[in-house]
Amino acid sequence: MTKNSKTLYLTQMGMLIAIIIVLTVTNIGNIPIGPIVATIYHIPVIIGAVLLGPKAGALLGGLWGFLGFYLVLTGQTTSIVAMTVIQYSVVVYFVISVIPRILTGFLSGYVFIFSQRFLGKNNVFCFGLAGAAGALCNTTLYLGFLYILAKPLVAEAMRINLDAVASFIMGIVCINGVAEAILAAVIVMAVCKSVRYLH
Repeated sequence: MTKNSKTLYLTQMGMLIAIIIVLTVTNIGNIPIGPIVATIYHIPVIIGAVLLGPKAGALLGGLWGFLGFYLVLTGQTTSIVAMTVIQYSVVVYFVISVIPRILTGFLSGYVFIFSQRFLGKNNVFCFGLAGAAGALCNTTLYLGFLYILAKPLVAEAMRINLDAVASFIMGIVCINGVAEAILAAVIVMAVCKSVRYLH
């Protein structure tokens, strides 16, 4: 890595870290789309994974996950499920909060790399695919970890039968997950295309 590329890498990482901190701490990463609310907290992580590589995406995802964990730990959240889980076990919620976010950054970076092999390096749809895949990774991994590690607690927090938890989670994936994937594809494609063009 040359001095200029290292400087660019650190500058972009710094900007993305700042965006993640602002979005997470201020809780302004929710965008209403009709009757549902899509989140954009994962988008800086995906952009970092696309522009700077899977390792950078994993680091950014880890930061986001840790910040989210800290806010829940200190009671600065409106999520009933998160509060229920962390009151049961801090370790379990740490795993649920951090590991899926690290994997989101890592996997979305590799989706971008592999899509370039099939679509070509200059194909803007590679950005969109990485955005959509990253958003779906975040939704399915986070909810999947919740289901595997805290299924009874989800049922308790949402006041539903244990047998209904799977349907409840699948409903969120199908509705919010798809909306967030589309939103992420559009934003990641627009931002990454602009940044690459500037280079």
